[in-house]
Amino acid sequence: MDALTITTYEEAENYLNEIPKFTKKNEFAQTKDFYMFLQSEESGVSFQEKDLGKIIHVAGTNGKGSVCAFLSQICIESGLKTGFFLSPHLVTTRERFQINGDMISEDCFLNAFHSLERAIRNYRRKCPDYQPTYFERLFFMMTIIFAKEKVEVCVMETGLGGRLDTTNVIDSPALCVITEIGLDHMAYLGDTVGKIASEKAGIIKPKIPVVYMDKKKEATVEIEKKAREQNAPCYKVSKNAYKITEIQKKSIDFLLGSRYYDYIGFTLHSKALYQLENASVAVQAIEVLKEVTGWDCITKESMVAGVGHMYWPGRMEEILPQVYLDGAHNEDGIDAFVQTVTKMFESDIKGKGILLFSAVNDKLYEHMIAKLCQIPQLREFIVTRIPGSRGVDMEELKNQFRKYTSNEVYSFQELSDAFRHAREQKGEEDVIFIVGSLYLAGLVKEFAGET
Repeated sequence: MDALTITTYEEAENYLNEIPKFTKKNEFAQTKDFYMFLQSEESGVSFQEKDLGKIIHVAGTNGKGSVCAFLSQICIESGLKTGFFLSPHLVTTRERFQINGDMISEDCFLNAFHSLERAIRNYRRKCPDYQPTYFERLFFMMTIIFAKEKVEVCVMETGLGGRLDTTNVIDSPALCVITEIGLDHMAYLGDTVGKIASEKAGIIKPKIPVVYMDKKKEATVEIEKKAREQNAPCYKVSKNAYKITEIQKKSIDFLLGSRYYDYIGFTLHSKALYQLENASVAVQAIEVLKEVTGWDCITKESMVAGVGHMYWPGRMEEILPQVYLDGAHNEDGIDAFVQTVTKMFESDIKGKGILLFSAVNDKLYEHMIAKLCQIPQLREFIVTRIPGSRGVDMEELKNQFRKYTSNEVYSFQELSDAFRHAREQKGEEDVIFIVGSLYLAGLVKEFAGET
């Protein structure tokens, strides 16, 4: 299908979904060259990077989406027109482009899709073989959308890595943020925390402040090394930056040290303990942004409101009564999930836990399963297969669970059957947890919305 003949959002989304089948990642220099071309009159788009407002560029292994969501919500509460580019989406591609907390309209998406396609055709006059990847196209569409909307702040989440990530073509962010580093995407980024941190630290720009999570020494060494090389001011956030004051049924009250106000009291409307660290990184980052910009609209009140109002789907999200969905998909993410679930059973869950799990085949799923089986209150396990070539066979998952638990393990080829079985097995005081993959989270969100 000719992209310029597409007339509906569904057709455009389907067109983009087919792209991975016939393209491969471009050299970073090529992506950068097209980004510069896009800013020229010859492209037919002619946006300027300054039209994206103050860019907050966020990389990391775990928590970067949540940190971005906190940053975005605080900026919104501060009265700033805020664009948020995130990855991946859970249900619809439009989720990746948000303005003031709302995903863009189908017409907005379609207009950007067509504008980009025309620019690509103009670029092919000098580079006939150029074919942007799926993620590159989404990134370039974001620049077109946010520039046209004249956002004041652009919160930008990297896709994969940092140094060679498409988003790193930007020249002048206002602030760089690096969240927790862990072992994930090792085939692309390296097989140690240090190597992965070095790749993530590739987003650090000369003299641009960087805020980072100081949790693993290997990562801290690499981030600070890169910051020194770039003469970039460095602000680290300790894993002990916050203090819990009260855990309530659906929220957590905590204190957080501030650069301006000594300690500030926050309420997090989530059961996820790991979000306390993410909120800490976001608040530190927003205070540095205030220093950089001089924006008086960023206040203690707007920070408290931003943390309190932040909503991030698929992160210990209660999608139905006593049914929690979490997108943890690597060892560190599962560690954080285990910590939160253990605390929930200690405080307010009287029944048993039922776990629904699946994973993709490039993750260390056996290690994840071993950790999950250490939660004694999880009495029943259900596995299913994520559709497509990346999904791990359900019998393989079932066999892995049987290595680490003597409890019942059920398997279902279809997610709908697995989800239905979990709900049938659930007693009045029991809780269902769904975890293992963001792909699984997206499928469940879509399915649960229909039940």
